[in-house]
Amino acid sequence: MNNLKSLRSFLRCGAFCTADSYDLLGLASFFKKKGYFTRISRDFLHVSNLKKPGDIFFFNYGCFVSWGFKKSFEDKLLEYVKEFSVNPLIPIETDHFFYRYGEETTLDTHERLRLDIITLDSEDSQIKLAISYGLAQSIKLEAFEEAIKEAIKKNSYLPEEIASRGVISLSRRSIFKRIGEIFIARSSININIEYLDAPEFFWRNPSLEPFYIMTKKFLDIQSRVMALNQKLDVLQELLHILNSQVQHRHSSLLESIIILLIAVEIAISLYQFHVV
Repeated sequence: MNNLKSLRSFLRCGAFCTADSYDLLGLASFFKKKGYFTRISRDFLHVSNLKKPGDIFFFNYGCFVSWGFKKSFEDKLLEYVKEFSVNPLIPIETDHFFYRYGEETTLDTHERLRLDIITLDSEDSQIKLAISYGLAQSIKLEAFEEAIKEAIKKNSYLPEEIASRGVISLSRRSIFKRIGEIFIARSSININIEYLDAPEFFWRNPSLEPFYIMTKKFLDIQSRVMALNQKLDVLQELLHILNSQVQHRHSSLLESIIILLIAVEIAISLYQFHVV
């Protein structure tokens, strides 16, 4: 009961990754028509409403962070973004925090409630934006981690199968499909991994960068990126194994054709010899 009372003093903060990217201009127009105040930049859209406290930051790489809204409104936001999403994710990735106002801006885990708590020293939306960059990168990284995890899980038996049987039981067409799936997953992450770099926003606003760095450190983003790169190497090894199998089967097919042609030639020669 005491925990519930303590929780009522906090506000919700949610991070969501729902797509590869968003149409920020379309989203800005949509929220303007609904009476919201919007501010669009190169890589983010800030949405707020003077009648209701709260801020929403949409990032062009398919993530958004909401501050101060109830779960019911967060669910509405998930519906709103579908129309402006490129390559929607199934399932979406989510992470939730709670925040309050205090004397100093911090990000820590509440020992008793076992919740991640953000403390803000002011209602300045710029501070929320700086922290949101870190939260959005973390949830985007989680989407990458899940994509790689699924690709590795789906193909993890292949090295064992080669070790035990010497060959992969998949058909040639199935192998090519696996190669395509792994290549798409790997290249998509390689192309989009730039989203995990320090945003240009902090070049123009260096005073806000410490809040972003604090968030990245708390969410352990740097070590997770290193682990991600190691998993990408595993995918590369799987690609190498599958390519080797395709080449081996191609070589075996050529050898079989050559042997068959030689056998046919010998048979014809023997036939001609006996006829003569």
